[in-house]
Amino acid sequence: MRKVFIQVVLVSGALTAVAYFLFLILLYVMDLNPFGQYKMIYLPIYALGIVGGLKFYRDYRNGGYIGGGIAIFLALFINICAAFLYAVLVYVLLAYADGSILDLHKKELTELLLKYKEVENLDIKQYEAQFESIKSISASTIAIDEWIKTLFIGLIMGMVIGLILKKSPPPKDMT
Repeated sequence: MRKVFIQVVLVSGALTAVAYFLFLILLYVMDLNPFGQYKMIYLPIYALGIVGGLKFYRDYRNGGYIGGGIAIFLALFINICAAFLYAVLVYVLLAYADGSILDLHKKELTELLLKYKEVENLDIKQYEAQFESIKSISASTIAIDEWIKTLFIGLIMGMVIGLILKKSPPPKDMT
């Protein structure tokens, strides 16, 4: 049982992370900032990864049944595995493969800061501090940020999905 559980977690987490990472690449190919306003469109992809792992475990490895506690536990571990692997993939992409995605993100953040400078009436010290914080963004800060956001969003989704997909065996007839 433990071996099957770990296999399902690792495979489902890896598939979810890779699908989410491919979505990030798709956004970049479409000239959209993958870390900007379009990022949260990934939620259905992430949810499908968790649902797929739970359904596979329930239907093919556990005889069609899964308790609520095990479902939540499995969903949370799939989420942890997927979030970690996704953050590693993001770091490798930004640090070693293509730094232009990071430059695009910094450019968009700078444009937003310039746009809202007039709206918020920031004093020059606050503006310069925010501008310097944008300059200091690196591949590791983006990867950690993505890991934390994905982890917490996935925790909530995992609990909800686990409760929805739980299925108890029918009660035994006592007659």
